[in-house]
Amino acid sequence: MTSIAKSIVLLASLATFAYSLYVVGSLMMFLSTPRSISKAHTWIFNLLDNKSRLQTAYGPVVFDTLYLIGFIFQHSFLKSAVVKKLLAKLGLSGAERTIYSLTSSLCLHYLIANWLPAQSIVLWQIDVEQSAPLWWTFVITHGICWVVIFGGSLVMDLPELLGVKQAYYDLKAYGPPISYKSGELRNLYAHVRHPSFVGLSVILFATNVMSVDRLVMALLLTTYMYLAWSTDQNDVAYQKIQLQRKKLELKAQ
Repeated sequence: MTSIAKSIVLLASLATFAYSLYVVGSLMMFLSTPRSISKAHTWIFNLLDNKSRLQTAYGPVVFDTLYLIGFIFQHSFLKSAVVKKLLAKLGLSGAERTIYSLTSSLCLHYLIANWLPAQSIVLWQIDVEQSAPLWWTFVITHGICWVVIFGGSLVMDLPELLGVKQAYYDLKAYGPPISYKSGELRNLYAHVRHPSFVGLSVILFATNVMSVDRLVMALLLTTYMYLAWSTDQNDVAYQKIQLQRKKLELKAQ
């Protein structure tokens, strides 16, 4: 790409960075706002006696599942070797991560905006609004998980994670940012590109109202994360060494 085109890609990456943060903020509200539901709900083990409520939930569950499958497909296909080779042929290697982040944010934004609640069927319900201890437990649990996720994103280099650093390095002809990292870290990034599987899993399942649509989301996304994140013993050993180094650094201060 010419320098002008690379400058445009850098500006696009900065806009994508801001948009991605906005979408993540929307996701926080979507997943972590305490939910309320009508008392006239059906417990999941009474489905056979409540066919009309099952039929009411069927439509939303089908559409929500399609939204999730679309997001998962985008998240997997756009990081495939086929797409990477295509972008390289088009001279867009420096924009690869920006394109990935932008399309991920668009899919996630669409999912949030069009999500259809299926609250006629509920697995469990806890009224946190009527109990201050329960409300604070819910808020603090989710808050800690989000802090862990954001902290992990910063440790994993957030500008690189969202594509800004790749676009800047491409403009300056520095080479891919990943090439400056150790072999162990590159191996880890190849297996895990997002922080905190546990934190996101807790957020998905630790809801005060587990309606059938939320259950479908939690099961599909945790299954996808489990299958997509393939850490090995070398990754675990590397993280243990880095943690030990951080502890020693903190003690030395």
